[in-house]
Amino acid sequence: MAWDIFGPRRKTKVPPDDFHLVIERIEKLAPKGFRDERLMYYYNYRQMPRYRKPLLSLLRHISGRPLKAEDEELFFQELFRKLKDFYDVRDKLSVDEAVKDYSIKMKLLQIYKIFYDDTSLAGPKINECLEKTGKN
Repeated sequence: MAWDIFGPRRKTKVPPDDFHLVIERIEKLAPKGFRDERLMYYYNYRQMPRYRKPLLSLLRHISGRPLKAEDEELFFQELFRKLKDFYDVRDKLSVDEAVKDYSIKMKLLQIYKIFYDDTSLAGPKINECLEKTGKN
């Protein structure tokens, strides 16, 4: 019986999970210059069990570009809720408290920049949209 220990190894194909599919969809349209930031700040969280469900929900929403084009205000409000769920895994903040939280607003602007290369959002527009989020 001869074993070919120096021959090429056969790679087994692993079926892609939901994360791979969503990330591929995002990477097709997202700006290439921010790939490292997306990997560092969002994609790596898929390894932590506590963050898997809210991260997948957030990434699915981010990958929904047609929604962004149709009604940007509604898209923005939903994105804020998904982001709040992701960063507040233990659900300690209410939506009203999250609307007033400066760090979540900055993360929201960061998402717009690294996933859409959109820096057009200004402070008053963000506050106006988020006030409507808090009321709903």
